Amino acid sequence: MTRDLHPLIVGSGGAARALRMAMAFYPEALATPRLHRRGEPLPEADPERSLLVLANPHALHAPLLLEAAERGYRWALCEKPAAVDFGQIGTLESVADRGLECWICHGYRMLWGPQTLRSAWAEGRFGEVLSIEGRYWQAGAVRGPARPGWKDDPALGGPHDVLLDLGSHWTDLVIYLSGLAPRHTQARRWYVNAASPHRDSQVHITIEHTSPRDGSMVSFGSVSKTVHGAGNQLEVHILGEAATASWSFADPDIIVWGRGRERTTEARTAADPPARLAPFHGMGWLEGYASLVGDLVGHVVYGRPRRGPTLDEQIVVLRALLGAVDTVDT
Repeated sequence: MTRDLHPLIVGSGGAARALRMAMAFYPEALATPRLHRRGEPLPEADPERSLLVLANPHALHAPLLLEAAERGYRWALCEKPAAVDFGQIGTLESVADRGLECWICHGYRMLWGPQTLRSAWAEGRFGEVLSIEGRYWQAGAVRGPARPGWKDDPALGGPHDVLLDLGSHWTDLVIYLSGLAPRHTQARRWYVNAASPHRDSQVHITIEHTSPRDGSMVSFGSVSKTVHGAGNQLEVHILGEAATASWSFADPDIIVWGRGRERTTEARTAADPPARLAPFHGMGWLEGYASLVGDLVGHVVYGRPRRGPTLDEQIVVLRALLGAVDTVDT
């Protein structure tokens, strides 16, 4: 049986606009989204058709997901992070127990490059993997003074910035690529150029991952909003005994492979409309959002297997990062 979904968007910023554009790719399955004003109670749900879309401040995600579960919503799409502290993680666990199925907006893992690398890893093309290394750099903290926003209020943005904002993207990506859960996480945080004292501006994240063999796989990420001149520089390098591979969000339809002293390039050759256009005609951030919405539509409306980030996976990411809060600050 198919159904059309009725999205209700909470939020009015850039993420809300991107999600609204992403939903426009699926007019046959999604009604025109309605906007919901922050602070007002959610309307009662039609369990078969209501879709809650959260693109509001981070610290408000978990309470609204709980309210949605209590009001009978079955489907939700939520910006990351879905929680900002351990108390809210408990709320997410309660939401999962109530039967609300939620997609988290980690769109990078939905792009061709990471999906191809995950398949290559599963096929054993890297041999034993030593580490995943990379960076996620932006210049948001060095753009000069700005008016205070919701991220400057811990009640809305939570007690962290880069750790859970960009850091959750990085951590989700390395767990997705490897399929290996985090065993131990360290996070060294800096507050250089921070807009508010509580907002960390750069984090180095080191994760020891549980490995089927000897637990020796490690990931290293430099995650920052205070790199002068940076745009949205996300790079991933997988270092294995048999091969290495590198992928960059700036050139998302190419993977550079290394074997011995040789280097080759693998390029995407197929389109996957509507979310993924012809090779080298990518949509940047919007492609990840559109792929996530397409995964939700495919699962809920057409009964296809789900591939997108789950609430349980988000809890794993957040526990790893929040558990590292008491390590080293600079």
